[in-house]
Amino acid sequence: MPHDLYLLAGRYRLIERLGQGGAGTVWRAIDEILDRQVAVKQVRVPDGLDPYARAQFTDRAIHEARSAGRLRDPAIVLVHDVVLEGHQPWIIMDLVTGRSLDKLIKERGPLPPEFVARVGLQVLSALEVAHMHGMLHQDVKPANILLDSDGSAMLTDFGIATPMGGRGEFGTGGSPGYMAPERLNEQPSGPASDLWSLGASLYTAVEGRAPFERDLPAAVAAAVLLHEPPFPMRAGPHLGGLLMAMLAKDPAARPTAPQIRQALSALPAAGTAPRRRRWWLVPAVLAAVVALGAGGWYAAAALRVEPETGRYAQAPDPCKLLSDAQAAQLVKAKPSRGTTRPGECQWVVRDRPQRSLIVRVWAERPDGDLGGPQVAQRRFASEKTTRAAGEGTQGRANRGGVADVNDVGESAIIQNSFTFYLDSTESGRSDSVVLFRTSNVLGEVVWHRENMPASNPADKETAIAAARLVAAALPK
Repeated sequence: MPHDLYLLAGRYRLIERLGQGGAGTVWRAIDEILDRQVAVKQVRVPDGLDPYARAQFTDRAIHEARSAGRLRDPAIVLVHDVVLEGHQPWIIMDLVTGRSLDKLIKERGPLPPEFVARVGLQVLSALEVAHMHGMLHQDVKPANILLDSDGSAMLTDFGIATPMGGRGEFGTGGSPGYMAPERLNEQPSGPASDLWSLGASLYTAVEGRAPFERDLPAAVAAAVLLHEPPFPMRAGPHLGGLLMAMLAKDPAARPTAPQIRQALSALPAAGTAPRRRRWWLVPAVLAAVVALGAGGWYAAAALRVEPETGRYAQAPDPCKLLSDAQAAQLVKAKPSRGTTRPGECQWVVRDRPQRSLIVRVWAERPDGDLGGPQVAQRRFASEKTTRAAGEGTQGRANRGGVADVNDVGESAIIQNSFTFYLDSTESGRSDSVVLFRTSNVLGEVVWHRENMPASNPADKETAIAAARLVAAALPK
């Protein structure tokens, strides 16, 4: 553990430890080049990883921290830099003065609904920016909401944010009482997962206790999965009804970000101007929300024309989109097939050089006035922009440019990358990744190879051929 005057990367002087959690330790430091104070997050690397897995974790952490560094919003704590030292990632962020929301709750107890709504609007803004850029926060909770001296709220810990698509490499992190049910069930995450966590955080702020408060973490997780929280009486009917809807078990039944913004802005003193019409129409609708669960959320919008779902009500089984014979022909060996997580299937050849063909698919649902295909198209465009921005050399990894691919779904792109091993300048692992979209379904094919020479890093033909087979196998 670094001592108080440890100099990180020859630049950041660690002064004091500010806090510690499951994801890492945060330090106050001095940037000796720019002579300013910063916050430095020492990312915790899981114990028991072999060198290869540790290198994978580190590279992923650095790449995702850099992706988070591109997010810009007044309610986002900026990420300035990420460095690797001692085989461990360190994330350099703005140092925000003030207190976290959880400390304010401990000091003052339940907070006024109008204040909580105002905090919710600012955190929602941060999440909307992240989601627009294809990133999920994955750890929204009162401890990660910072309140400045003027009362403005900021969302921190974007350094461990993860890309959308249900892959969630850091999906096991977070606090059980603020993790959406689908995350506890190891199901794909999406924007609705972050909004559930925001609802749980605002519930805690207005009630002075968490919605699923229990003595043991296992009991908390069980309550999130199986029980409804008590109605937050201190929140009042309007904010209380919104929070209950945000905490729905089914992601599709939760209000969208625009609906949440409209409801929070309708509260007195929460928005920038008063509104004559409240989103919540009458107390009877609120009673329906409480009595029927999140399904009642849509009662107020019963006359609204529902946007198009898209061709796929749910994502197809990825293991059925590519036959074992096709996979064997592609990888030029007899692979073993297995399901690693929901929405993903892989065919692995363990002979040297080890290689694997990974197929992932997920379906986008309507969001607000956008239909499923439009949401998928927006997600695809965001992913394309984000991946293109990652082109270049970062540490031991080199990512190529993003190129369009013809005849794979309605639209498709490919990107190649190569990463040197920690102890080598000649060999490493190679990835060719194809992302495609058809209607409201997004698919990804990863052709991964180990122990590859740096002179022969890419094999885009195999990845494209596999992606064509997968896209063609989607139900019509």
